[in-house]
Amino acid sequence: MSNKSISRKNNSRKNNSRLKILCLTALSLSAALLAPAAWSESAPKVLLGTPLTGADQKIHRLDDWGGKLRVVNFWATWCLPCRAEVPHLISARKEWRQQGLEVIGIAIDNGQQVRKFAKQAGIDYPVLLAEDNGNSLMQVAGNRIAALPFTLLLDERGQVLQRHTGPLDAALLQQWLRDATKNKS
Repeated sequence: MSNKSISRKNNSRKNNSRLKILCLTALSLSAALLAPAAWSESAPKVLLGTPLTGADQKIHRLDDWGGKLRVVNFWATWCLPCRAEVPHLISARKEWRQQGLEVIGIAIDNGQQVRKFAKQAGIDYPVLLAEDNGNSLMQVAGNRIAALPFTLLLDERGQVLQRHTGPLDAALLQQWLRDATKNKS
């Protein structure tokens, strides 16, 4: 075997090792970024107590719906997956309202655009306007990268039962609600 072929073989092994290390590093970094952030002791107070203007022009806090099971959905009018979730949220609220559910939308968007879209889409649940504060509020709630859509299921005391980054389909939402209400019985 020539020195050139031995050298190529050694370079190939080094490159494979480097590639493996690079892939493992990328995988670890992705998992860390997508994993929910640690839920600090102050996080529930911040999340539940932050005053936000509603689409109704009044000041609200998530605590206003304390004592109810809450689906909290962070969204924006420009986010197509967010828009696709709206019918599932409307339907879930209608179906589960008698069991104490409230759906609350938190829009990371301009108030005028939100009110216009809410009217067009027939949104019948409360919508709060986080605008520029939305990203930091999502991060407090465990969404490190502030990706939309982002949905939380809070129990009656405001504790996070579920969190989901990305589009939430009707089947997963229904499963969350069945599990949460089954645990109450």
